[in-house]
Amino acid sequence: MGRRPKVTREEVLLAARAAFAERGFEGTTLAAIAARLDLSPAALLRHAATKEELFAAAMAAGQGEIRIPFAFLAETTGEEEPREVLRRVGESFIPFIEQKLGETLASFMRSKSEESRGFPLPFDVNARPTPPQRALALIEEYFRRANAAGRLDFPDTKAAAMAFLGSLHSYIMLHKVAKVMDPPLPLERYLDTLVEIWTRGARPKVPANPVRRRPVKGTS
Repeated sequence: MGRRPKVTREEVLLAARAAFAERGFEGTTLAAIAARLDLSPAALLRHAATKEELFAAAMAAGQGEIRIPFAFLAETTGEEEPREVLRRVGESFIPFIEQKLGETLASFMRSKSEESRGFPLPFDVNARPTPPQRALALIEEYFRRANAAGRLDFPDTKAAAMAFLGSLHSYIMLHKVAKVMDPPLPLERYLDTLVEIWTRGARPKVPANPVRRRPVKGTS
């Protein structure tokens, strides 16, 4: 067997951040982090003297600029198949936000100083545009182009963008925070239904010979 290539500090911090995001500080062991890198727990101590030090370094390393995972939308023309575009957005965005939420919760639970300041956000709310604002703008511009190309039909692209982005956040909040289903609904099933609703419901459909329906009794 060949030796594993040397692991960089960046790789160690990335693995540690992912582990802490999933299980929190107390639920994460050095062995669990080391296993992600095929290392021994002792090897991690070359990068940080203690678990506390590794946690602080890993979380600090994740405080840089947040890159929106569906930046590809900026390159779309609007002519693309909406089902494929929206599904790709969901597949990239939901795991990304789950990771960010886990990191934020882990930091919040670990830091006593945050208790008096409320729940922290993983970005500076005063630095505009914020990551959520950039995400909303990307979706809105795609909807606008898809409208112009006749692939979708939204009377208000900004409201539609907010609603779609909100539906992606809902999956995370209902499963990770509210825990409304046990076991959770698989992401694939959720996206299948979500994309079906958005693409079929957004496409203009006018029947060739509309059938006049009888009113329900008791209504005008």
